[in-house]
Amino acid sequence: MSTFTARIIASHGRHYVARDNSGALWHCIARGKKHEVAVNDCVILTDLGNSGDVTQPQAVIEKIEPRQNLFRRSDQFKDKAIAANVTQVWFVVATEPSFDPELLSRCQVACAAEAIQFTILLNKADLAALLARAEALIAPFQAIGIPVIHTSTLSGQGIDQLRHQIIGQSTVLTGQSGMGKSSLINELVPDAKATIGEISHYLDTGRHTTTTVQAYQQGPETTIIDVPGLQVFGLSHLTDEQILLAFPEFRPHLGDCRFRDCRHDQDPGCALRAAVENGSATDVRLQLLRRLLQDIR
Repeated sequence: MSTFTARIIASHGRHYVARDNSGALWHCIARGKKHEVAVNDCVILTDLGNSGDVTQPQAVIEKIEPRQNLFRRSDQFKDKAIAANVTQVWFVVATEPSFDPELLSRCQVACAAEAIQFTILLNKADLAALLARAEALIAPFQAIGIPVIHTSTLSGQGIDQLRHQIIGQSTVLTGQSGMGKSSLINELVPDAKATIGEISHYLDTGRHTTTTVQAYQQGPETTIIDVPGLQVFGLSHLTDEQILLAFPEFRPHLGDCRFRDCRHDQDPGCALRAAVENGSATDVRLQLLRRLLQDIR
């Protein structure tokens, strides 16, 4: 049995689809209890000899090559790898339906911990009557330097900018359900529906494709990764330091608290609370920081 290199382009449970250097697709499983494989991982496969169905060659994942980073979420019970070797994450929100700013914040913190560029896409921006409300919710993120791009697949607003910014990047599109992410994918990936059908054949998950993370290759160095709608985003895998460093408005004040074990709550001499009091940070963000720290302790 031969071994060869391939890249994971879709995952569904413990089943994966990989594309080898010739462009051929392989239905893969991981051997034993190895670390969880993620979409966009580069892996070493062993050919199992096309057992059963010659139209669906099968292979075993022997090894995951070293990663640049790993976009993931976790809780106290499970660590979920989403995508590897990511250069940017686009979190899609919309003028309607409403979205959860804390979920957005948690995703931003996860990206900061892995040095992944994080951008907010405000979709359905053509709905002028609802735009101000959505802009108010994302204003705190803009205030700390998070880029925001207004988009609309109906009017075409922002689409050319997105097409330009995906070139040479490995881009994850994520967010809550109903924000129009699938419409954006269809604008950026003209053959997206055909690709979904092809991947579903290999995973044998036709009616479950909405739970499949999958990658679309748009050029030698350009990959778009579609992540199913998020409902929760746990950060149990992060340390206190990683969470603190993910808040740029508080970063200059780290280490300035009177007490080394300051909980940034009612402790006297808290430098982070002082930053809120002098207007260089907001209480909403400090409350979020406290919740995140409590979650992982």
